[in-house]
Amino acid sequence: MRERKYLEYLAVAALLGTFFGYFAVKVWDIDFWWHIAAGKNILETGAIPGADPFGVYDAANVWGQTVLKSQWLGQVMLYEIYRRFDLDGVILLRAAVLTLCLAIVYWRCRIGAIASLFSLPVIALAGMAILPHTGERPQLFSFLYLSLLFLLLDGYMRNGRRWLLYCIPPVLLLWSNTHAGSVLGVVALGLFGSGLLLEGRRSGTPLLTPAVKPVLAVIALSAVAMLCTPNGYTTIHRIIFVENVFFAGDNPLRDRVSEYAYPWTLWPATRYYWIFIGVTVASLPGFSSRAHWKQGIVVVSIALISLTGYRYIPLFVLLAAPYVAASLNRMLGRISLPAVAVNLSAMLIALALLVYGYRQGQVFQHGMQERRFPAGAVAFIKANQLGGRIFNTMNWGGYLTWQLPNTATVFIDGRMLDPRRLVAYTHILWVTPEGRQFFKQADFDLALVPYGNIISGEQYPVVSYLLNHPDWRVVYRDEMGYLFARRTQ
Repeated sequence: MRERKYLEYLAVAALLGTFFGYFAVKVWDIDFWWHIAAGKNILETGAIPGADPFGVYDAANVWGQTVLKSQWLGQVMLYEIYRRFDLDGVILLRAAVLTLCLAIVYWRCRIGAIASLFSLPVIALAGMAILPHTGERPQLFSFLYLSLLFLLLDGYMRNGRRWLLYCIPPVLLLWSNTHAGSVLGVVALGLFGSGLLLEGRRSGTPLLTPAVKPVLAVIALSAVAMLCTPNGYTTIHRIIFVENVFFAGDNPLRDRVSEYAYPWTLWPATRYYWIFIGVTVASLPGFSSRAHWKQGIVVVSIALISLTGYRYIPLFVLLAAPYVAASLNRMLGRISLPAVAVNLSAMLIALALLVYGYRQGQVFQHGMQERRFPAGAVAFIKANQLGGRIFNTMNWGGYLTWQLPNTATVFIDGRMLDPRRLVAYTHILWVTPEGRQFFKQADFDLALVPYGNIISGEQYPVVSYLLNHPDWRVVYRDEMGYLFARRTQ
């Protein structure tokens, strides 16, 4: 028995080590730069901003106030890691956080006494599903906090140790000041509590048993903790507003920002998520017993939420994976394979994938993905002391904000403190009559534009417009795109 467990631990270590390598890729997230710029501003001013510190947006709205304030602690942590350890420190942080999330999935499987035949494949599938979500942003901490929250909850339900339960509100307090994803954590807790009450009602026992009361009390305290932020209720207001607009179908964020897109629109990046959804659906009969209704309610509800936005995929996968594995274990427990063979196979496959990734240069990377950011144009702007108001694509706004803090004011970036800016931005890119008017009114000094969309390959008409405009000239060009300057500058 001891040797079998030892081999299982080796298999898990190989699996986690392999995923660590694949999570440790170059910095690529376009929003990373404005997040660390915000963290730097918070530390330098000693205050959480109530207005856009970079002068880009009028943030006097629910959306703007929420984005400015809801991620302050996560932004400070990212900036401190970057300041002390540069980009490689950020890469290691990201890989460590995501690997720890998968380790917690395994830990929760251990709490549920799930056979490695079911736990290891589900962990591997969960890792593949979250692999595209390696962005360097405060949302990373949401993945970790949610995983930790349900580790504490599962531990209490299994062992009855109340101190585990009492750790949940402090986790929610930290989470709420790190990223607005804490709202989903409270929703998941509320669903779990509803399942507990339903379980008691179906069994004919009193609803508020000694085991249920502390859980409900902790859920209530967690909801209060979620409001102990600079935003308070504003965060909830904003999420309700955004989702209502999405369902109404008239919000440009759904079409223009991938994290808000429906998962089926981002195939094949979401293929492992859809496999996980299929496995989850196949596991549903295992939640039919009275003792497992609460887990089933949480899994189904969060799965439905994940269908509304790409950004919710990791939260669903990391929360549901141990429950799905446990359900499969209950349904298919009669299948008997030697544990030694299962663990050894998992270990060898993981190590083979790690070696393959190393030879292909896909693991343990350094620095940033240069082709995602206009480093050459920025160097030219600095060398020639250019500046002023700059028209730019949204993907480059955060990088420009970080690199040119005192010389240029960008037109748009991933913060989207005022989503209406997207309307003018789209019109300018496609040079509609309204776009020409927006462009003229903005009185830009510079324009930094790529040749086209990096995903679809579409050429932006604004490039031809500026190339043929008598008031604009090309001052720099490289493989990324054009830098235009107004002739009167």
